[in-house]
Parts: sequence; structure tokens; C-alpha cells
Amino acid sequence: MSRELLGLLGFAVLCIALSPFYKRSPIYQKPRITAIEYKQINESIKNDKPKTIVLLSDRFLPTVFAGSEISAFETIKYLRSRGHNVMVFVNTFEVNEYEGLKIYKYDEEDEFCKSTILNCDAIFFQFPDKPESLKLVQHRKKPVYIFIHIFDHYSWILQMKITFPIIVVYNSHATQDISPTLYDNMRMIPYVETNKFKTLRETTLKKDVVCLINCNKNKGSDMFNILAESMPDVQFLGVKGAYGDQGILKNPPTNLHYIQNQADITVVFKQIGILLMPSKRETWGRTAVEAMAAGVPVIHSESPGLVECVGGAGILCMRDDKDAWEDAIRKLLNDRKYRERIRENGYKRVKEINVEQTRGRQELAMKIESI
Repeated sequence: MSRELLGLLGFAVLCIALSPFYKRSPIYQKPRITAIEYKQINESIKNDKPKTIVLLSDRFLPTVFAGSEISAFETIKYLRSRGHNVMVFVNTFEVNEYEGLKIYKYDEEDEFCKSTILNCDAIFFQFPDKPESLKLVQHRKKPVYIFIHIFDHYSWILQMKITFPIIVVYNSHATQDISPTLYDNMRMIPYVETNKFKTLRETTLKKDVVCLINCNKNKGSDMFNILAESMPDVQFLGVKGAYGDQGILKNPPTNLHYIQNQADITVVFKQIGILLMPSKRETWGRTAVEAMAAGVPVIHSESPGLVECVGGAGILCMRDDKDAWEDAIRKLLNDRKYRERIRENGYKRVKEINVEQTRGRQELAMKIESI
């Protein structure tokens, strides 16, 4: 072997021997991207081929502030931030524009409405569960994203062979399990901007008011009212909901007060220290996420969506077990160390939810941008 080859071989061996030390040196260190930076990079991507997206909804903000409408708004606002064109068609509305989003009346006979719905790149479908709601979209050749946020909602269509393209968007594992589909589907949990609730943590720590947000019968207003009557030394606050049969007592006890539905829910969280969710059926728990982010312990029922959402970070009580609910409230009020532990569990759970929120929104965006 020549001297030149021996020299090259020796140099190669030396490089291999020194490589572990070199990788640990400051020269070699790769730049690290934090989770926040990663989120900012991915959520600020602008598509060079913007799509036209239409939301079909029975109602929209500010006509009503309810979970599905808020989730729809957050979704289309995010897609607009990526450069896409978004329009809203509704059955009932009060204004023609909301935060820069154009709102139009859904009219099957109107040529502009028909043409837009048939020719846009993607439809987000949140209309009532009625066959006649499909009158226009059934003639489409491009995707219709059917959003499922109620158990058994559109169950009759999810298992049928449909002539137009459908993509089903579930808001939780619970809805996927209860309402399976033959079609392409994905999961995107409702987006909650948790940062604005984190600023309330010091305030909520000092509050002992027990609250139910949306005094709907399904949300557990009966149990809430019973607890208020049986615990006269504890203050209760009931927030009227935007829909459903509201269980409001005509002559409430002096420790129970009701307030109207709030466009800005932080107004409520500034006043309370414990959130009750004795729901009969719940597919997720937007209010639970807001509460955990704000440092408000959540006591919730065994409804599958709430169990999935809270993820063990709250207190689970069987819906009809009054004594269990009362004991849970008493323990949170009287044991500050226990309450702080529940608060800390909530903070950890919110971090997990934030990651899942980002994943779901990006998956939806990628589907639309690949059309």
C-alpha cells in the first residue's frame, strides 16, 4: 500500500475517533426550535394557491355565542390567516360582517348563493340534521366537510353511499366511536385560545363561587339548582345559555344568582372558583378547557366527551349522585392543598390539549390545500 493511501486511511480513522467529541462541541450544535416557535412557523404558513372556503351554518357569531359557532369561527379565522378566502352563509343572522368575515343569507333560489356553494373549493357543513339541508351541496364535485359535534348527528348519512364527496370532521374520539362513518374522516378538537384565560389564575384562586355555564337541562341545571338549595352557605352563579330549555328557578335561594349569556366568557371566569358540568351528553368540553386554563377546578359527569376532554385532571362524579357533587365542592372549598393540586393537573392537561389543537387544525389545512 502506498504512503498516500496509508495517510488517507489514517486520517479517516482519526476523523471517526474524534467525531463524538466534535458533535458535542459548540461548533456542531444544531439550532433547537422550541415548541412555541414550531407552532408559530407552522401556523403562519401562507399557501401560494389560496382556496375559497364556504361555511354553511344555521347561525353564526354574533347572533349566537355557542360552542359549535365559536369553533367554526376559530377554524375559518385560522384558515383565513393562511391566505384562504372565506365566506359564511347562514339561515339566521343580524350583521353582514363579523371581524372581517362576510356573512350572507342562505337562499337556495339566489343565483349568487347557488353558484358560490357549487363552485367553491370546500364547504364546511354545520346545517341542521335534515335531508333538505343537502339540497344544494349534493350537486357538488368538490369536498363537503361535515362537522360532527353532536352524538348521532347526521348518523343516517355517515353510513350511506353518497354521490358527492364527503370528509367527516369529528370533534372528539367520543363522536368517532358513537357515530362511525364509511367516509374519509379526521378528528379536530374545538380550538380554545387558552392564553387569555391563563391571566386569570391569580384571580380565580381567590374565588369560591360555584358556577354552571349554560343552564340548559342537558347541561345539568337540575342538579345545579338542587345543590344550590342544599348548600345555603355557598355562593352559586348560573349563566344562561344561548340555546335549549333553560332550567331557571323562578324563586331561587338567596345564594343563587343567574346572569345572561356572555359574548366574552372571561367576564364569568373572573367571578368564579369552581365549575360544575353535570351534563347528560357531551361530545367535548370547551368550557372545561377554558376553566382548566384559568385555574378553575372542574367537577364533571361521566359523559364520554367530558371524560375525554378533562382527561383525569378534574373530579368525576356520577351525574345523579348529589352527595358526591356536594362532597367534591366541600373538599375544594375547605382543602386548599387539594384544590391547588387539581389546578396544577388542569394546567398540565391544557398543555396536552394545545398540542392536539395545533395538530388538528394543521391536518384540516393540509387536506384543503391539497385539493
